[in-house]
Amino acid sequence: MEILKKIYSLYSTRGHKCDGCNLGEDCYSDGYRCIRSGLFFHKECATSNQDVCNAYHPQHMLKIKVVSNFEDVHGECKICRGNLPKMYYYCSICDFAIDLICARKEVVKNIDVPNTHKHRLSLVPKMIMFSCHICQLVDDRFPYACDICGLNFHKDCAESTPELSYSCHPKHHLKRLTRVPSYTNGKCCLCKSKLHILFYHCSICNFSVDVECAKNPPPLTLDHPKAHEHQLTLLPQRIFVCNACGMDDDPNPYICLQCNFMVHRNCIDIPHIIKISRHVHRISYNDCLEAGDWKCEVCLKEINWTCGAYSCSKCPDFAIHVRCATRFGIWDGIELESILEDTTNSKAYEVIEEGVIKHFIHKNHTLKLKEGSDANGKSRRCTACTYPIFSTLFYDCTVCDYFIIHQKCADLPKKKIDSFYKMSMTLVSNSNELNLCDACQNYFEGFMYISDNGIINLDVRCGSISEPFVHEGHPHHSLYINYSKKDKLCNACGDKACMVFSCEECDFVLDVKCSILPKMVKHKNDKDHFLTLCYGEKTREQYWCEVCEEDLNPEKWFYSCDHCGVTLHIKCTFGDFIWINPGGEAESIYMVIPNNYTSRPVCNGCDSRCQYPFILKYKKYILCSLPCFKSVVGR
Repeated sequence: MEILKKIYSLYSTRGHKCDGCNLGEDCYSDGYRCIRSGLFFHKECATSNQDVCNAYHPQHMLKIKVVSNFEDVHGECKICRGNLPKMYYYCSICDFAIDLICARKEVVKNIDVPNTHKHRLSLVPKMIMFSCHICQLVDDRFPYACDICGLNFHKDCAESTPELSYSCHPKHHLKRLTRVPSYTNGKCCLCKSKLHILFYHCSICNFSVDVECAKNPPPLTLDHPKAHEHQLTLLPQRIFVCNACGMDDDPNPYICLQCNFMVHRNCIDIPHIIKISRHVHRISYNDCLEAGDWKCEVCLKEINWTCGAYSCSKCPDFAIHVRCATRFGIWDGIELESILEDTTNSKAYEVIEEGVIKHFIHKNHTLKLKEGSDANGKSRRCTACTYPIFSTLFYDCTVCDYFIIHQKCADLPKKKIDSFYKMSMTLVSNSNELNLCDACQNYFEGFMYISDNGIINLDVRCGSISEPFVHEGHPHHSLYINYSKKDKLCNACGDKACMVFSCEECDFVLDVKCSILPKMVKHKNDKDHFLTLCYGEKTREQYWCEVCEEDLNPEKWFYSCDHCGVTLHIKCTFGDFIWINPGGEAESIYMVIPNNYTSRPVCNGCDSRCQYPFILKYKKYILCSLPCFKSVVGR
């Protein structure tokens, strides 16, 4: 299984079920999240036994099976017939599979149901055809049989009664049904699960409950001071607007009659103080907002100010819907009400005087602020991001020639919560070692952010990204990090990726590697001018790349010169080793060098001639691209 990140406090799974049991969509729960694929598992699911012996399949042990995020799961649980989740138990000999919920349930081998049948019924642990004596339906698995009479029953049918007096529907008795009436929506009115073979129903009120809710009804009253100061009473089947979240999607409120207060069952435990990825400060839950026109900073839709919402005490115009704030990927799952806020200074440098600083990574010398033109003639590169110093402001060491840094790179904080994995990160110097960025999947040198548990590395470009993300290539809408279980196509390059930036108002998608492309570059094909990043054009003209001399799709991103009309593919502009300093010591394990040979060398990864502007010499290998490098490293 991939490395899992422990969530040590309540974790929001709203809108994102546990991939182990398919439960938990509308509640908070402890669990583990895979930091690379985004798969989420409840703590109980993630720590399930590797092997189990189950009474429904006594002939063989069942082994746990985890399907990767990039595979589809086919098949159903042999017990409940539900679709199999990403984690389940499996017998490869018999092709027998059951989900985690069914595997955990105690299997009752014998039942006594005198109201249904006078003899004891015993489980037949086989998938055999039978006709249930109660519902008359033909089934193909696990009957409870009477050895004396030869009759077969579903367990739920055997334990059921023709009529039920139900606490959540006291007005009428519920009748046992085995076929869903056409006038219903086919779901349990309490838990919203699909009704199966047997359920209870009131035809007068169109009220249905499944067997599980019939056996375990929700409590009629609740005392929960965090949600409301008075006792709350369940009022099923009433359309209402929840005072806590402002939504009207669950017609089973708990109410306080003396306050006219109504709340969803799932909104009783709303966390009061949280930190989300979409805002720099902590936000707090409020019973209502000040009167006015409020817009949610996540979904951009209207907020009903008379209902509960989150707001920021430091940003008076900032507010978010309760469900938007506690959504998977936005909230880190930690309730901060009893945790003191960290007020330590995360600034990476100390100001000595105006225009002079001392950076914590180069603390023995002072740095002086200079104009970009002061460095152009030297072709110097930023120590933090390794990109050349062009026209931007930068800090230069007053003593040595080793340390030079863009002003914006110097402003990066020492500590932060990253936007991709929602983990605490620390800024460190990467020196001259290669590391793989866990966001853009590029190898890089320079500074990096590393997670406190040492699992995640981010280069400073990805580490500095925050949400909402604004990019010149999509200027009218903000972009947000999206973890998709299926690959999405990047509008910039056409490549597929699971972790992307997406627009919540249109279909625009941008993968991480394209989001950090430099806006301005120098290239040997146009020594007199800068090339600028072009965000695609609608045109009938034919474009071609000056480097590879092949067609260039003008609707994708490319680099061009406004003066000379030069156009280049992005990959032909940089190659795959853009964030590694060219050159290096002769004795180094790796070295990025210009591909300016008279005869292009042959790549040891793909056996083709290297066509990109920079190539990587790694040990004894010549490599033209990132896939070729990864294939060699994996050997």
